[in-house]
Amino acid sequence: MNNFDSVAGFYDKLSTLVFGTAMRRAQTTHLHDIPRGSNVLILGGGTGWLLSELSAVNPTCKVWYIDASSKMISLSKKNMRNSAQEIVFIHGTEESIPAGITFDAVITHFYLDLFPQDSCISIIHKIRSTIRTGGIWVVSDFINTTWWHGVMLRMMYGFFRLMCGIEGSALPPWKNLLEENGFKEQKSREFFGGFIKSAVFRLI
Repeated sequence: MNNFDSVAGFYDKLSTLVFGTAMRRAQTTHLHDIPRGSNVLILGGGTGWLLSELSAVNPTCKVWYIDASSKMISLSKKNMRNSAQEIVFIHGTEESIPAGITFDAVITHFYLDLFPQDSCISIIHKIRSTIRTGGIWVVSDFINTTWWHGVMLRMMYGFFRLMCGIEGSALPPWKNLLEENGFKEQKSREFFGGFIKSAVFRLI
């Protein structure tokens, strides 16, 4: 489940076709909030374009880059083959987070929406145990506040359940779940008519 091999080759083009630059702007807007020299965990990293953006603003951080799609991992390695950034690529899920590492920052862009609420809670608990107190979690994901948000979400869930076998079928209340588990929102921005939210949460 949640395997994006079938869409890896055209995922970025598809997101640009539907959302223009909104998804990319959401994913890059808070990169400057990650302290220099941080241990950074990226879950569901996709094709790796974000790594280039992170490297440009924070070349001193070390990154653990985890994705369940082997094709996404291959594309990411190709995109970063000439980079001096220290990156550990891992083909897996949140269950593949290396033991014994404390992260200063975690990035999940359009990741929590893949899961039903119970699974989302388990993932938050898993990730929380790896972040140092005071560390940050940078999230970009969808929110549902108007009728057309709901229509878009139904179409997207239908498409990705068919193409990728994603586990979720409805958007979990990811912001509330983060706050219920010790994370406090520090700042946020909205994109694409309020359909996409990018926020920085701090573990308190």
